[in-house]
Amino acid sequence: MIVLILWKKSMTSDYRTERVEPSLRVQGYTKQGNDGGRRHPFPHAYEQPPRPTPHPSADDVASVLGLPADQVTPAVMGALVPLLAEIDRLHFHSEQTERRLAWLEHQADRHSVVPCLTRRALVRELASLMSGGDAHGAVAVLQVAGVEALRQIHGLVAGEGALRHIAANIIGALRNTDVVGCLGGSDFAILMPGTDLDHARAKMDEICARLMNPPFTWLGQRIPLTPAFGLYTLREGDGAEQALATADRARRGLE
Repeated sequence: MIVLILWKKSMTSDYRTERVEPSLRVQGYTKQGNDGGRRHPFPHAYEQPPRPTPHPSADDVASVLGLPADQVTPAVMGALVPLLAEIDRLHFHSEQTERRLAWLEHQADRHSVVPCLTRRALVRELASLMSGGDAHGAVAVLQVAGVEALRQIHGLVAGEGALRHIAANIIGALRNTDVVGCLGGSDFAILMPGTDLDHARAKMDEICARLMNPPFTWLGQRIPLTPAFGLYTLREGDGAEQALATADRARRGLE
C-alpha cells in the first residue's frame, strides 16, 4: 500500500498542471505578427487604424455653410459638430470598405499557394482577350503528373513545394505579357497573346525541359514529375471555356 502511494506521487510530479504559456499571452504574441511564416493576413489587416475624431472650429463650420465666421453662433456650433463628426465617420468607413473590397478581389484572383491566377481569373482574362476582336495568340493546358502521389506519401507541404517548383519554371520562361493560371491540382493554363502555334509549342517544350532538369527534390530525394501539354490557337468567336477544353483534349491526344 505504501509503495502504491509513492508511485502515484512520482507520476503526478512528472506532469505539468498549468499551461506552458497563458492563452492570452499566446494570442497577443500572434497578433503582433511575430510568427514570420504566416501566409494569410491577420483579421482586418486591410483596414487602417481608426482616425481621431476632429474638433472643427467656427471657421471650419462657416466654410461648410458658406457663412461668415461671425455668424456662426454657439447654438449652430453645437448642432453641427455632431453632424460633421458623423460625416467624417461615414467617410472613414467608406474608405475601409473600398480597401476591403480591393483586398477581397485580389485574394479571389490570386492562387493561395503559387504566384499565379486562379481558374476564374484566368478565364476572365482569356474571355476579355477573345472578345476584343483580335484574338491572336495561343493557350496551353499543362498537366504535371506525380504531384498527387507526392502529396499522398510526403504530405501537403511536399505537394505545395512541387507546385512552387512548377510555377517558378513556368513563369521564369515566359514574357511579362503572358498570363499563368492554376486550374486546380497540378493543372496549369498559360495564355500567350500574339504567339503562333509553332512558337507556343517551342516554348512549352522548353518549360517541360525546365521541369525535369534539374528535377524537383524533396528531403534529398528526386521526385519524378511528368509534364504533358496541349495547345489551342485562339480564334475569333470561340469562348474561353471552349478554348481551354480544346487545349485539354489536345493534351490527351484527342485532337
